[in-house]
Amino acid sequence: MATILETGNHIAQNGDGTIRRKTAIHFVEQVKAAFTGKAPWRTTAFPDTTEILVWIDQFPDLAGKNKAPDKQEGTSFGDLSIIEEFNKLCTRFPMSEVFIWSLDRDLQIHHQTIN
Repeated sequence: MATILETGNHIAQNGDGTIRRKTAIHFVEQVKAAFTGKAPWRTTAFPDTTEILVWIDQFPDLAGKNKAPDKQEGTSFGDLSIIEEFNKLCTRFPMSEVFIWSLDRDLQIHHQTIN
């Protein structure tokens, strides 16, 4: 969910209108392919209202604390949703390697290895 939202935001903020539209069309094709099983990857289940209501209570504390000693930035709700999805997948697949694929150091620390 967060990846789709963040990628859409990024597309809308970069380049000129022609580039943004062309990139957005490609993005839509790829997201639809993932949802319909035509892509070699798939989306995870989107959270329901109950899950979001549990997560949202953590948000004020996480937004108020720096997410790393060298960053004057709290955890965004998008990052919180990624971390919660990671936790859910670790529980669902305890015998599998699970990690957050990100360039953000604070998300890279989330990595379940196979014992």
